[in-house]
Amino acid sequence: MNSLCLARGVFLWVRRVAFFSIIKFMNKLSLLAVFCFFSGVLCAAPVPRADELSLREQVGQTIVPRVFIGKHRGFKKAVQRGEVGGFILKTTDGLLTRPALTPLTQKQYFERQRKLLLKTISDLNKWAAKSPHQIPLILAFDYEGGTVTSPMYMGLKQMPSNMLLAASGRDDIVADMYAAQAREIKAVGGNVSFGPVTDVNSNPLNPIIQTRSFGDEASVVGHNAAVAVRALQANGVAAFNKHFPGHGDTSVDSHREMPVTALPDDELWQKHVSAFVPPVDAGTYGIMNSHVVYPALDEDNPASFSAKILRNLLRSKMGFNGVVATDGLDMGAVNGVGVEDMVRRAYRAGNDMLLLSAPAEKMKDAYKYPRRAADFVEKNVFSGADDALTPEEIRSAAERILALKQTLGLFDGVTTDPSAETGFAAAARRAAEAGVTLVRDEQNLVPLPAEIKEVCAVMFADDIFSGQVTAFGEYLTARGKTSRTVILPVSPSSEDLKTAGECMLGAHLVAVGTSRGSAMNASQLSVVQELFRAAEVSDKKAVLVSLLNPYEIPFYPQARTVLALYGPTEDSVRTAAKILMGDLPAQGKLPVTLPDVSR
Repeated sequence: MNSLCLARGVFLWVRRVAFFSIIKFMNKLSLLAVFCFFSGVLCAAPVPRADELSLREQVGQTIVPRVFIGKHRGFKKAVQRGEVGGFILKTTDGLLTRPALTPLTQKQYFERQRKLLLKTISDLNKWAAKSPHQIPLILAFDYEGGTVTSPMYMGLKQMPSNMLLAASGRDDIVADMYAAQAREIKAVGGNVSFGPVTDVNSNPLNPIIQTRSFGDEASVVGHNAAVAVRALQANGVAAFNKHFPGHGDTSVDSHREMPVTALPDDELWQKHVSAFVPPVDAGTYGIMNSHVVYPALDEDNPASFSAKILRNLLRSKMGFNGVVATDGLDMGAVNGVGVEDMVRRAYRAGNDMLLLSAPAEKMKDAYKYPRRAADFVEKNVFSGADDALTPEEIRSAAERILALKQTLGLFDGVTTDPSAETGFAAAARRAAEAGVTLVRDEQNLVPLPAEIKEVCAVMFADDIFSGQVTAFGEYLTARGKTSRTVILPVSPSSEDLKTAGECMLGAHLVAVGTSRGSAMNASQLSVVQELFRAAEVSDKKAVLVSLLNPYEIPFYPQARTVLALYGPTEDSVRTAAKILMGDLPAQGKLPVTLPDVSR
């Protein structure tokens, strides 16, 4: 015991000598940092002011590129130099590559991708801790559900779409789901959700918004968006409502080219811009703008580069004081603009956060963009040109980013817990049970008559949804039906039609799960219509299960029993089966008006 005490005393004496030696000779370490080092306490990092940063570091705070998980090392130097303020996390899977997934391999794939996401975030944070001012990073996700599958490819849980949530008509469903989303984001180390989508999907042919929207009425969209904002931010994740002033009336995908929304000023406000008022009033931390031209507001520039829209409308008229972010600056609508010109126009318009990336297939170029942005600003600010950027423009943008990071507690040394209970599964189940909609049942098939004993389920689904769509047949089997399921590609061939026909043999009911994407798939439309004709000829009952996009329903007038899921989650697919069996009442209501395609 005496030897142990002596050893402990020697250790304490050595530590004390070392403590005061470091204070005396290492002026760059603060007393707080030394205390934290020796005590093992996780201390908060000091919060620098923007004017304490170099101009290059101020620019860096505003730069938020896309990073592909597992392919992030190209950004290491930029992060360590303080030239990057954060990242939006993505993966090449589902974007540049399509992994072959099955119901049997899905789970292992999601687990593997989640580990890769965690490793990527860990590395990024370690590099940021070595930057000049050790400023933590914004780590953001496009977490929207429906047609947006990038979170799933990174191992995040599948988010129900906004349209499904709106179909429930219940604030508690929206709030619980977005609170669970926030906890899921924080569990992996994230802190920003680039959402909720606050676009009003007034155009049924819109190729990009669709089920990402809460509906086609501004009052409903705005209300639900505000509920989502409060839920996200109460759970420590920043909301960024998008795509201001509204992407819902477009017929062109801004990922590919520049859309134009040519509505009169008053109609644009009433039907689209007004949806952003409730989330602004609810205190949203961020607004993301759109690469869309609105001639009534600015004839010459898309919203992303328009001071009239961002400074005059959003800041002055609507009173928004948070962070303004561009949409991705790699998108087709603006990718003809050079990096330096994008940076200049973005700052000059009033943006604080620049999602500055190269096109996905040119990610090596993107690694150089933060330095190019800093180089350009450093030269331009002091160029003496009449249209040069001002130091105040850069500093105010950096100040807003730093304030957001402080509000989110990022300087407090927050740790992650990937195994934390988020309540996601329960919230997703409740959302599905409240939102799945029985659009019509002219055959009185709900609940299924006892004489229907054998069911063939033909599901058109991408591989990422392969495990989800099997839940339909599995539930029917568990309830005593004989059920067979075939999963076909969303662009089926004549061979796929033959496979579906073989499944139908001997079945009393065929359930056809359709998946319209950004446009009606001609081959899927043809095959589905043929399946309904075959069912009618052979005196079989048929049900349409609209898995993804309810705007496809009018294209199948022969479908007399129709369920709308707004996105094929496991819960929504199982809920459809429960409704069909009469085990659950259909509670959802369509949050959009379906178009008349008969003309």
